Amino acid sequence: MMKNTRLWLFLFMVVFVSDALSAQIVTSVQVKKIIDGDTILVANGQGRIKVRLWGVDTPEYQQPYSRAATKFTRKILEHATVDLLVKDWDSYGRMVAVVKMENGQSVNELLIQNGYAWVHIYYCKEPVCQLWEDYENDARIKKIGLWQEADPIAPWVWKRQNNYRKRK
Repeated sequence: MMKNTRLWLFLFMVVFVSDALSAQIVTSVQVKKIIDGDTILVANGQGRIKVRLWGVDTPEYQQPYSRAATKFTRKILEHATVDLLVKDWDSYGRMVAVVKMENGQSVNELLIQNGYAWVHIYYCKEPVCQLWEDYENDARIKKIGLWQEADPIAPWVWKRQNNYRKRK
């Protein structure tokens, strides 16, 4: 059974993203599920794939504002059609991407602007990250979203402090 699952996953990835990897864009996919604030499940005619939003990190499930971040992502993406700018694949087999709504807005950016995510200091190293850091600072100054907390802990710090292992 495991070999069949791996084979299916491999074939799915080849069919689903073969053109996308050369162009680095997957267009017009349906959002099927919001897993958490920075992870979604999308589908096209060939199948489904988990997508981790690139360059941002929302609070972990046990942290304050985790549910609020998930609710925000659900509000803007539930049943939406999106485009994916593929950046990488992570160790959990998820596509890592910038998610763009039909109006061209980046969901990654909206999470930061509305105070539901940090710019990920380890992975966000492109020029757009400086703009996103400015948006994060604005959200901090305005005390919106998670920045209402006295001293919010970045998810990567929280995971290290709590010896946290992500669910696959």
